Amino acid sequence: MSVWRTLAETVRIRRRRSRQRCQLAAMSERELQDCGMTRSEVEYELKMPTPRR
Repeated sequence: MSVWRTLAETVRIRRRRSRQRCQLAAMSERELQDCGMTRSEVEYELKMPTPRR
């Protein structure tokens, strides 16, 4: 895989993870409960740095 493809894929992954984290932060208590998560688990996840890969 070329360097540019690898870089583009890395950017896509980071953007997708960022969107997912924003959606998770915007969920209501009921939606979180449906997913089996608590607000404290979400807070913990949002404080963690985004994995590099």
